[in-house]
Amino acid sequence: MITFLAFLYLLTGLAYFYTHKSGYSLLRFMLKQKNISIYLSMELIFLICSSYIVFTIQPLNWIIAILMLLHAIGIVWVIGNPKNFYAMAQESIELDSELIENTIVLTFIGYAALTMFSRIIY
Repeated sequence: MITFLAFLYLLTGLAYFYTHKSGYSLLRFMLKQKNISIYLSMELIFLICSSYIVFTIQPLNWIIAILMLLHAIGIVWVIGNPKNFYAMAQESIELDSELIENTIVLTFIGYAALTMFSRIIY
């Protein structure tokens, strides 16, 4: 399951990278307020996968637990205060779109690497 989660992170990062380089931004699509259900669905998939790992594998995998917590915070933030979330997202994209796109790609690839690293440790 840890390998699956790492592959999912890597696939998501590559999807963001490919769409950005081909002229269509998956990030801009995901961060439109009308696509909140798609964004929440993706976050929920990551939350479910990471929760499954944290609650079924012993000893506790701290790296995956932290990633699970980050996804949970993201879901709570979008549901609890969507106007603030989308205002911040739009401001970030308008400020420097190229930097934000690259940061998201590197974040997901970093999550994949951390996930695989946690497999080695635990």
